[in-house]
Amino acid sequence: MSDWFTLATDMQREILRAQQAQMDAAQTMLDAGKDVAKLQEAGVKAAEANLSYWKQWAKLWGVK
Repeated sequence: MSDWFTLATDMQREILRAQQAQMDAAQTMLDAGKDVAKLQEAGVKAAEANLSYWKQWAKLWGVK
């Protein structure tokens, strides 16, 4: 059987691996959040362009 120091260092290594996995998962979520924000920004721009288009179309037909 291993001595207590070896067990303690092995346990610390496992804790560090788990923390690294947690940090990697958090970074993945942050990156996905940035992608969602970009998608939302594109959606807002598309909606604004659509509104502008409809205003111009209505103006063409004399609607104010």
